[in-house]
Amino acid sequence: MQTIALLMKKMILAVSIVCLIVLVYACGRGNVKQISFVKNNDKTMEQMLAQAKSQKKILFVDVYTTWCGPCKWMDENTFIDTRVAEKFNKTFLNYKVDGDSFEGVNVGIIYRVDSYPTYLFISPEGKVIHRIEGMMSPEGLVQEADFVVSRNK
Repeated sequence: MQTIALLMKKMILAVSIVCLIVLVYACGRGNVKQISFVKNNDKTMEQMLAQAKSQKKILFVDVYTTWCGPCKWMDENTFIDTRVAEKFNKTFLNYKVDGDSFEGVNVGIIYRVDSYPTYLFISPEGKVIHRIEGMMSPEGLVQEADFVVSRNK
């Protein structure tokens, strides 16, 4: 009888520890800052360019696909970095377009996107002022953003 009671106590303790770990992890992830993107199913590229022009802001465009491993890595690592999120949310209008969607295909043709991920910094007048292809560390992306800002004051 005592062994069953002891086994039950150990089982309850183990379940409690697992629940506590899950709770701590979930709370920690809830405070993560990330780039605030407008997605292509919410607005078109034309609408985003008009908004960039009216706000006199550079448009940052993330051209991705759902099947792209490096694109997912950027979402899970670089775009959730606090420094990246603060820089991009303050400095740019951020637009995320699925390269396989109708809008994404059009963006790909107009801006010659042939690999994923591709990142475009577009002036309020609609001209590409800087282009990046592939994965980047948070530090690297912040440096690229600083470069774009310094060249377009």
